[in-house]
Amino acid sequence: MTGRLLAIIGFLALSPAASACRFAQDAQPAQWYEWSTSLFAADVASVELDKQKSEDVITARIVETFKGPEGAHATLRVPSRMWASCGLVRPQAGARVLVALNPSSDALLVPLTESYRERLRPLRAKPQATAPAPAQSGEKPFSY
Repeated sequence: MTGRLLAIIGFLALSPAASACRFAQDAQPAQWYEWSTSLFAADVASVELDKQKSEDVITARIVETFKGPEGAHATLRVPSRMWASCGLVRPQAGARVLVALNPSSDALLVPLTESYRERLRPLRAKPQATAPAPAQSGEKPFSY
């Protein structure tokens, strides 16, 4: 019984990390928009290891913003263990990546191909010059 309990506790402790790994590997463009508060394409300028915190400090030049505030540069802190545990490639300087930050400032960073970038563009939030017209009775202003 004790072994079974330990296995369940271990599974529950690893679930958030496993879930984030699956998301980073399998997410569709709309899911990136839902998860993130900031979403952008960037070119990696440098990757340095912060040994004291066991994390990679990644500096990137933003080349296209899909969601969130515009910016020129970003500095990201990513746990070093994430690359191996999630089966992701640790980016090298010069790599084009998709960067997503959630409301808790957790960062996900994955290689970005031009074809995937094209799939993200139609979902980009368009700034509105005026407030939208009120919905007609029985009509919903949005759908899921």
